[in-house]
Order: sequence, then structure tokens, then C-alpha cells
Amino acid sequence: MKHVIKILLMLLVTAAAACKKDEHSMGALPAKSDIKFSVTQDLKADSGGNTVILKNLTPQTISIWDFGTGTSTRMTDTVHFAFKGDYTIKFSAATDGGIVRLDSVVVKVTKENLSYVTDQMYYDISGGPGKEKQWVLDTGGNVFLGPLTFYDPTNFSTVWWDAGQGIYPDNMAKGDYGVMTFGLVGGPGFKAVKPMEGNITQTGSWSLNLLKKRLTITGGTILRGYKPAKNGISGINWSYYEIISLTATTMRLGVYRDKDVDGEGNALLVYNFISKEIN
Repeated sequence: MKHVIKILLMLLVTAAAACKKDEHSMGALPAKSDIKFSVTQDLKADSGGNTVILKNLTPQTISIWDFGTGTSTRMTDTVHFAFKGDYTIKFSAATDGGIVRLDSVVVKVTKENLSYVTDQMYYDISGGPGKEKQWVLDTGGNVFLGPLTFYDPTNFSTVWWDAGQGIYPDNMAKGDYGVMTFGLVGGPGFKAVKPMEGNITQTGSWSLNLLKKRLTITGGTILRGYKPAKNGISGINWSYYEIISLTATTMRLGVYRDKDVDGEGNALLVYNFISKEIN
């Protein structure tokens, strides 16, 4: 997003210089009150407010929209939210005096509309609208070296090391870690059956941030384990997951180890999953 803003500013400065060669400085930065825009939910299109119309009402400015699931530079645009929830719409206007950032607008979507589920990530993780998909940890090394990989938390492309079949029992006890299910049957449903955590069953919901490639689960966590003798999972942030990779049959989800029980530094612990169909 920062690169987009820089490019927009460069274009505006170039245009201003071409039109006003006698001027050697940018114009004054407009006040927020000088910039007009609107965010409107089209309740005729969707009674739940899933369709949102974005309008930049200020001529001679360039739009910078960020609506959480995507971005846009159009003067008028229409976005669709498939799931219930509150969504924050951010708007900035690029002017010849600089970027004016306006106060965000929150829209509330009250009903699901799964016809707006179009991104491939939704199909890979759940099978698509009206379906469910089950996932298991790759403890047998069917696709990956093992169920756990350590990544550099500042660079997701750098693998520190893989906990292969001969190593992972030092970090995760061997056993049946159960099954977790992601579904889109009436909404984004989640279920995890966890024999290694006292045979508990967790149910909740999930959401994807397509821009950041991030998964959030409410009401439960992924199948997991880390240094069980010292309750290693207590030093890990389980509130969201970085999606390192996702296909129809494999999924790698990363969590941040903020404070290791053995005093080791920060790391991204990546749990390697495979579809139960290929297990």
C-alpha cells in the first residue's frame, strides 16, 4: 500500500509540474473538510448490507480505498462482503498538496451471502460454499518432513529448520492430534476434535484476510502441540495465523512464538497440514 501511495504522489507531482511550469512547490494540503466521499450500503441489492458503494466526491483527486479485503483507486467502486460482521472502510485522497487521510467508516453486515465467495483461498480451505473440508497434521511426513517447521518471523521465505520424523517428538509428542474442519455451510464454521488436548472438541467460526494472507479462528485453535512437558503452547500467540501456503490438499499455518519456555528467541512456528482425503 505504501508503494501505491508513493507512485500516486509521483504522478501528481509530475502532472502539476507539467501544467504549471512556473510553480516550484506543491500546493497546500487540503483540510479534511475539503474532501468529500461516501460509503453506502445498497440494501436493495442485499438486505444484509453486503453490497457497499464507495464514492470519491472530490474532483481532481485520486482515490485510495482500503476496505480490508482489498484496495481500489477508483472514483466509484462497488465491493461485496460475503460474511456477517463489522468492516472498516478507510479512505484517503491524493492531492497536489499531498495525501489527506479521512476518518474511517464502519459498516455492519447482518447476513451471509455466500454467492460473493469468489477467492480461491476460500475454496481451498473449505471446499467452497455449502461444503466442508477436514484437515490433519502431517505427523507421518506424507507431504512435508513432519508436522512442524521453524521459520524466520521477519521473513516468511526463510526456513530455519524442519522438525522431521526423527526430531519432531522433541517438540511435539507423538500421537493422534485429531481433525479440524473448515466449512461454508450457512456460514464460515470451524470444528476441532483434539485427542491430544484432553479429548476436547472446539466449535466456532473463521475468517480470512485476503490481503495479509491471514486466518483468524474464533472459538477454538488449530490442531497443535509444542514442548508438552513444559506447556510450550503457553508462549505462543494463537489469536491468528499467517498463511504460509494453501492449496486444495496442503496448508501451512504460522504462529508467533513470543516467549519460549526454554528461553529461545522469537520464531514463527509453522504447522503443516494435509487434507484428510490424502492422509
